Amino acid sequence: MNVLGIGGSIHDFSACLVRGGEVRYAVEEERLTRVKHCLGMGGKLFRCKAAEYCLETEGLHARSLDLIVGNDLIEPVYFMKYGKEIKLINHHLAHASSAFYPSPYKQAAVLVADGRGSFTGSAPRQRETVTYYWGDSTEIREIKKLTGEDRLDFTIDHESEKELTDADMSHSIGGFYERVTSELGFGLLQEGKTMGLSAYGTPRFVEAFYAFYSMDREGNFSQTLEQLSDLRNYIRQGLSQIKDARQLLQTKADLAYAAQHHIERILIMACRYLHEVTGSRNLCLAGGVFLNSVANYRILRETPFENVFIQPAAGDAGTAVGSALYGAHMLGGEARTVTNIPFSPYLGKAYGEKECLEAALACQDQLERVETDDVYRTAAGLLSEGCIIGWFQGRSEIGPRALGNRSIIADPRHSGMKDTINDRIKHREAFRPFAPAVLRERQGDYFELECPSPYMLMVSPFREGKGAEAGAVCHEDGTGRVQTVTEEMNAPFYRLISAFDEITGVPVLLNTSFNDNGEPIVETPSDAISCFLRIDLDYLVMNQMIFKKRARVLRTDDEK
Repeated sequence: MNVLGIGGSIHDFSACLVRGGEVRYAVEEERLTRVKHCLGMGGKLFRCKAAEYCLETEGLHARSLDLIVGNDLIEPVYFMKYGKEIKLINHHLAHASSAFYPSPYKQAAVLVADGRGSFTGSAPRQRETVTYYWGDSTEIREIKKLTGEDRLDFTIDHESEKELTDADMSHSIGGFYERVTSELGFGLLQEGKTMGLSAYGTPRFVEAFYAFYSMDREGNFSQTLEQLSDLRNYIRQGLSQIKDARQLLQTKADLAYAAQHHIERILIMACRYLHEVTGSRNLCLAGGVFLNSVANYRILRETPFENVFIQPAAGDAGTAVGSALYGAHMLGGEARTVTNIPFSPYLGKAYGEKECLEAALACQDQLERVETDDVYRTAAGLLSEGCIIGWFQGRSEIGPRALGNRSIIADPRHSGMKDTINDRIKHREAFRPFAPAVLRERQGDYFELECPSPYMLMVSPFREGKGAEAGAVCHEDGTGRVQTVTEEMNAPFYRLISAFDEITGVPVLLNTSFNDNGEPIVETPSDAISCFLRIDLDYLVMNQMIFKKRARVLRTDDEK
């Protein structure tokens, strides 16, 4: 059976192709349009490039599809071309399916939490916010659903004369964190900045935040629109009185600390409730809230669940995977195969040597190839000398984390490398951390995390003394957002880290996404070369080829 899944909501659109119950391809629309989150694209979305990409790469025509499935929050223009055939399922159910079906568990508790989900129909603006599920074989049964009211406020900025939209969602864990993120000035879909900044904060606002919500042992999170308004006013009043830039940043860090403290508390209580009602050893998590890798680690450590699986595309892009798998297993009746082989996030197209070379030849006046007999040893040597490399290999990753196929790589041993990349390469805030990619078999030497973390969705403390060995990826609070790397899942990246370990004695590399600030992660060889030439990287590795930038020759006046 061939099933196409369409994902997203009003952002993070995506597509996934499932054949015979197996995920074959999945990609986010932003990788193809080159517009981050596909925000503001309007009618241009009608092409649904991600679906075309999956079908063409698999060599299928749309006529060969048995099912097309999406979730009921997708902007209709995105699935317009499939409008007569598409079946729409509940948004949270698509999230739950994206986590449970790829997990290695026959049975598991499933928790979905995001900003806002499907409309419930019980009131005009009533929407789902948190849903508790039980997964068994192919069945996903709802245990309990929390709902809230979606309120939009419209105001006028009289200087620009533009209408401003401000959205609050009551009884929403994701909405709570969104509100704080917005008030800190980080904007839409920038919650990762709040998480990163929280490590620099102090507990001075933690007690005050208890007034803005309640959470009980039955898994009921409550935050009224009035409490959200009070929270907004509390933050605005506190920030408006500060003129000194350093003091302002510290106050924002303290507010981020409070938000992070409370979202961790709320999620731990939610998971403990879910364990009480299911008794399961296994937990699956999805929804944008679970991109919060600091909270995920605490869920693992402080709840009775022994095993935790988090969908690598936990946000709305992952609903394409969930929709396609739900279509295969529940609508199409295909059996689910449960395996201990980890779910691979490398679901994009692989670009061969010919495609990479053709893209390089198109820019041959700006690129110079570096000859090597061993790309891994050569690249590792360059890294050990302080060079920063764009690393392009195999199939692109789905989800917001670069996992070693579309990555910028650097030596993690010197703390100054973090500032260098934030300033010189990524052009972003100095407080934002970078992730350590570590060989799985050496993980325990460096981190207080025993289970694998292949999707960079667990933030663990470094073991005592080990943070100093990898200062560029040791965050302000002594933690790192760990990516464990195995030869089975990603052989090229594993070989690179192994080669770096042989040279330096450190089995860790700094790994961040291959893009500039505000851009999607690169997808094609042409994207990689374009980004390489625009930002201040030293080398570009594409498959088995290494390139550097040609030196610019300054011409004399006589030569001009």
